[in-house]
Amino acid sequence: MSSPNITYIPNLYSQEECNEMFTKLSKCPFKQRIIKIWGKSYRPLRKSCSYGDMDIEYEYSGHCELPLPWNRTLSKIKSDVEKKTGFEYNFVLLNFYESGQAKIGAHKDDEPSLDQSVDIATLSFGACRDMIFSKKGCKSVRQALEAGSLLLMHDQKEWTHAIPLSALCERTSYKSYLSSSLVFFTAKLR
Repeated sequence: MSSPNITYIPNLYSQEECNEMFTKLSKCPFKQRIIKIWGKSYRPLRKSCSYGDMDIEYEYSGHCELPLPWNRTLSKIKSDVEKKTGFEYNFVLLNFYESGQAKIGAHKDDEPSLDQSVDIATLSFGACRDMIFSKKGCKSVRQALEAGSLLLMHDQKEWTHAIPLSALCERTSYKSYLSSSLVFFTAKLR
């Protein structure tokens, strides 16, 4: 039986650091983008924005992301993730999940613009959300993404991943229903 090729690193940041970064990151200019899945357009509940080097763009689900320039908070996070992983990153897609109703369906990060030799790093702030990895013929694997945790996805050609609906996110405390996730990955320069 195979399993997804992932590494989970808890507590990259303390709870205090997470709260501080969450507050700063929640002020980023998030928007609900229109994306295309199987030829149909829709506007997901999650919001997103991107930052990165100015000479790149990232295209997914019929949408092209042109990154904003790195800000101080994201430059620090980028540096911390690079030190921990040994990879260099030039783009970050921030997904903001405002409630347990916001989700992302099963997908692979296999766009041609991505450098597949570099691990995709997911850094989570806010409420704990699950990520589910699936592959035909294998049992699904569920990984909790706790605040301050780092998840590295290595060579994900065979597995899909998703962040499903979460009833546990629904207002169990002041900030628990606010959940943002930072997804770092390297894109090829155009």
